Amino acid sequence: MIDLHCHLLPDWDDGPESWEEVEKMVEQASEDGIRKICLTPHIFRFSRYNDNLQVLNARFEEFFQRFSSFSQIEFYRGAEVFIHPDLVSVIEKKRLSLNGSEYVFVEFPSDQVPAGVKELFYQMQLAGYTPIISHPERNTVFGQQPELLYDLVNRGCLVQLTAMSLTGGFGHEVKKYAEQFLKYNLVHLIATDAHDSIRRKPVLSQAVEQAAKIVGPGKAEAMVGDVPQAILDNRIVPDVGPPISPGSRKRKLFAFLRK
Repeated sequence: MIDLHCHLLPDWDDGPESWEEVEKMVEQASEDGIRKICLTPHIFRFSRYNDNLQVLNARFEEFFQRFSSFSQIEFYRGAEVFIHPDLVSVIEKKRLSLNGSEYVFVEFPSDQVPAGVKELFYQMQLAGYTPIISHPERNTVFGQQPELLYDLVNRGCLVQLTAMSLTGGFGHEVKKYAEQFLKYNLVHLIATDAHDSIRRKPVLSQAVEQAAKIVGPGKAEAMVGDVPQAILDNRIVPDVGPPISPGSRKRKLFAFLRK
């Protein structure tokens, strides 16, 4: 399995506090069957050093030195970027894409979808980047108005679910939204978004089992295999099928009830 979204750099954001904690997380991921991890530190949110590029590069350099001999897992560089008006201009400067690819994780506030997001993502795409929306199931607006997420996916954006959302770790409401997005075919990959070895562990297998109950085992496994691998390789992601408009399902239900 491939974990494309994981906070493993210590003393940078709200992830692990020490290298000892990082070692525990890496061991947990290995035991769960994860064989590739992309490190995705927060940018524009939660970073302790005002997004200082020198500090960030030093953290990455030390990480890769420490774990260069860890043969069970391959590690890659990435970022999770909080939505920001200057997003396009800083992606290249700060190396914010995943493994140098065209794909970039973009994080939203938990309680809003900014009005200018369509234009911002359009500008990203014009610049050659593909936005991956981080954990929209944890955003109340997307959860209550899934047609907004459908519109962005229809415009070429990708979507990442957090493993714990599917297993109930963020509560019943978030789990319901995650399952809803899977049913609407609005999800392309599942990742741990792990932050530590206790509360938010780097574990994928349980979420894959839950997703398989909704979309089938082949598709669920692709969300932690073929799709993230294509992103790391900077290839077009495998087709997971067209998104389903949440509004169309409601219209069909109302039509059925009228009959």
